[in-house]
Amino acid sequence: MPTQCSPDLFGFAPVESRKVEAAFDGGMITSDAGALLLGATDKVIRLSDRFAACFSRSARA
Repeated sequence: MPTQCSPDLFGFAPVESRKVEAAFDGGMITSDAGALLLGATDKVIRLSDRFAACFSRSARA
């Protein structure tokens, strides 16, 4: 059965009488940007090191 949707543009209910549309084609994006941001943040606040310090070495055995 064929669908009735357009893969390029989605329409939503109007907001305060204004037309709302969204396109989810992606354009020029990358999926690894979140990992890059997380890595840079981790270097600054040392979150991984602080999290690892929550576990004692004797518990690993």
